[in-house]
Amino acid sequence: MIKKNIKNFYRTIKVRVKRTAWNISLIRKLKQQNRVRKNERNKKLFNFILADEFIEKCKSGKKIENINDYYIHLYEFEDAYIANCANCAFVQKVVDGKLYTMKESAGLIARLDEPVMHYAPPFALDGNNQEEDEICMLCYLLGENYWHYIFDIIPRLMIMLKRGFKGKFLINNTWCARTFMDLLKMPADRIIINENGKIIHASKVYLFSEMYGIELHGPLLEDTRNFLIEQAEKNYGPLKDEKYPKRIYVPRVARRKIINEQEIIDLLKHYGFEIMIPEKCSVHQQMKYFYNADIIVTPHGANCANLLFTQEGASMVECFGHMWVNPCMINTIVMLETDYHMVCERLADYKDGSYKFSDYKINVLLMECTVKRIIEFRALAYDEEMQLPNQ
Repeated sequence: MIKKNIKNFYRTIKVRVKRTAWNISLIRKLKQQNRVRKNERNKKLFNFILADEFIEKCKSGKKIENINDYYIHLYEFEDAYIANCANCAFVQKVVDGKLYTMKESAGLIARLDEPVMHYAPPFALDGNNQEEDEICMLCYLLGENYWHYIFDIIPRLMIMLKRGFKGKFLINNTWCARTFMDLLKMPADRIIINENGKIIHASKVYLFSEMYGIELHGPLLEDTRNFLIEQAEKNYGPLKDEKYPKRIYVPRVARRKIINEQEIIDLLKHYGFEIMIPEKCSVHQQMKYFYNADIIVTPHGANCANLLFTQEGASMVECFGHMWVNPCMINTIVMLETDYHMVCERLADYKDGSYKFSDYKINVLLMECTVKRIIEFRALAYDEEMQLPNQ
């Protein structure tokens, strides 16, 4: 009898736990659906339109086409508002009592439809606004990402400085934005940090057409590289420094890490590689590491952006997981005639199911063969020392 009562009690508790878990799951789903619906309602209130339509609606502003033959356009708007959100800012105007928002002010239009955007109700443009004279928009989605900041935002900054712009720059409240402004020795009174909920009323706003850094090539890519190197050397001295290692391995601390990284590191140290951890370096130090390196090995990620600072003919090994191969440095590789090698995870080693964010395993023998071939090639092509370890 006692055993039967215990079984019934246990069964009752089990059923209640299942019901509670189911109810919690249902509540979470309902809350999530409500957030999505609310986000979509708020987004509609922004009335996003493209720049050309924005100029036509507002009966003001102009478009300067194909600046310096870079295939990028610059827009100028007078008496405009800038609404600052959590990770970007939007140029807005009210026409006949209706709010309009320029799509290009997000930087990447496609991102407006992604879950990364969370829309609050549009801000009141007649409230307690911050008054400014001339502002250039450099506050964009993905402005927190080192790779995107270099290839999406720095070209815009370079163009404005070369045009002699004397106004202020609106930048993301991120390490990337602040550290590049430090690299350029930008005066603090020319910088406005994005603050969520802030409304800025400017006498003139400058804004570029959409640019996606993965497509950056030609004179604009070359000029961006030269600009950053010239600024770094002007403000901090020559990048060439014999104290920096010739062979470096650059680990990745976020997602898409190499699972057996210690094995790779042990192998590379055997071939004279040193470890460079970007998170412990300033931008200037990262530039020096890559500028002085002859051979770089790194997992695919934002660290690869530093390839832009290598010298022509440097060798690079980029590692990829089986489910995510994205050679986004291809234009830089072509421009600098980089001796480029790709090492990918074998299908037999793939286990993680998180697609592009999967951590992955690199075959040690494959890595060793690749590194040995690079060292042998450089000895023949550039008369470098072989520097192979004793077998």
